Amino acid sequence: MTIIRQHVKFVSLAVLTIILLCFAMFQGGFVSWFIFFAISPFLLYAMLLHFTPLKFEIVERSVYPAHPKHGDDLGVIVSFRNSTRLPLAFVVVREIANDQHINDHSKLLFVGFKRSFDWTYEIKNVARGEYHFQGLEFVVTDFFGWITRTKKVERPHTTLVYPKTVAIPFSTMQMQYDQGTVLSKYTMMKDTTMATGIRNYQPGDRFSWIHWKSFAKGGELRTKEFEDRQAQRLLVCIQQSSSKHFEQAVSLTASIMQSIVKHQGEVSFATAGEKRVYMPLVRTDGQLEKVMRHLAVIEANGEDTASAIVRSRYERLNQSILIIITGEFTKECQQLLLSSAQHVRAIICFVVVTLDELKSMANTYRTIGQNRVVYLTEDMFNQAFTEVNRP
Repeated sequence: MTIIRQHVKFVSLAVLTIILLCFAMFQGGFVSWFIFFAISPFLLYAMLLHFTPLKFEIVERSVYPAHPKHGDDLGVIVSFRNSTRLPLAFVVVREIANDQHINDHSKLLFVGFKRSFDWTYEIKNVARGEYHFQGLEFVVTDFFGWITRTKKVERPHTTLVYPKTVAIPFSTMQMQYDQGTVLSKYTMMKDTTMATGIRNYQPGDRFSWIHWKSFAKGGELRTKEFEDRQAQRLLVCIQQSSSKHFEQAVSLTASIMQSIVKHQGEVSFATAGEKRVYMPLVRTDGQLEKVMRHLAVIEANGEDTASAIVRSRYERLNQSILIIITGEFTKECQQLLLSSAQHVRAIICFVVVTLDELKSMANTYRTIGQNRVVYLTEDMFNQAFTEVNRP
C-alpha cells in the first residue's frame, strides 16, 4: 500500500511538471516561465529522491553506564553513516526496539553533504530488564514533503539493566528462641587471615587469594583456601509467586547477594518461579554476575514457592540457613516456617512492605519456632542484617 502511494505521488509530480511546462509555453511571458523555473528544481529533486537508493550504515552503538541499574538514566550514542549519492535535505532517525519508551526517541537531522553522524539521547529512569535495540529507521523527505522514503537498518544490540542495590553493612546474624537462649550466630564471612590449604586456580577466584609462593616455584596459579568461621551454609531464595512489591524484593535480593560475596562469603542462590533456578555456590565476582544477570530479567510468575525449593532436597540443604525474600507473607510461607525443622537449620524470611503497612503492624519482626520473619521497607534495606539480630 505504501509503495502504491509513493508511485501515485511520483505520477502526480510528473503531471504537475507537465502542466507547468504547458502553462509556460502557451501563456508565455516572464511570470509563467519564472514560476516554472522556480518550482522545477524542487520537482526534479523530489523525482530523483524517488529513484535514488538510500544507503545508511550503523557504525557503532554505545550505552552508558556500562552496568546500568534500575532507576538510572541510560545514555545512548549511535554513530551512523550516510552513503546515499543524492544529497539529502532532511532525515528523521528513530530507534527500533522492544520497548515503546525507546521507540519514541527520534530526531530530525539536516543532512546536506554531511556523511557521518552521532546521535545522542537519554532514557530517563530506566526500569530493570533486558532491552533489545534492533536498529534504526530513517525517514527521508524532500523540501516540501512530496516524496517520503523509509529505510530500516538492523543492527541488534542488547543491554541489561540490573536491579537497584544498596550497601548492606556486614553484621553477624544471630537469633534467639522464645525461651531467650541464643540459637547461634550465622556468619557469612571467611577468615582470610588463615589459609588452610591451596587448590588449583579456578576462573573468577579473587586476585588476593592467589598463592604467589607456589606460583613462583611451579609456575602454576593456585588459590588459597580458608577456614570458615562457622559451618552454616546460606541459601538465598526469592519468591516469584507474588507480584506484590516484587521490584523491591528483587532489589533486596540483589543487595543481600552482593553484600555476602563482597564480604568473602559463600552462599547458594535459588529462585522459586515459573522457571526454577538453583546455583549451589556463589563466591566469586563471576558467579555473582550470573546471579545479577538472572535477577535483571526475572518476573513475578509461576506458582512455585520456597516450599518447593525445600522439598527439592538440594545437596546439604538440611545444613543451610534459608533466607527467603518475598513481597507478601502468605499462609504457605507461614506453614513452611512451622514445618521446616527437619529440612533446614533455620529460616529467615524478609518481607518487603510499605511504610504505611509497617506502621499498622505491632512489631517489625516475628519469631516462629527457630525461624524469624522480618518486615522491611525499602528505606530499611541497609539494616536487613541488623534487624535479624533484634532480641
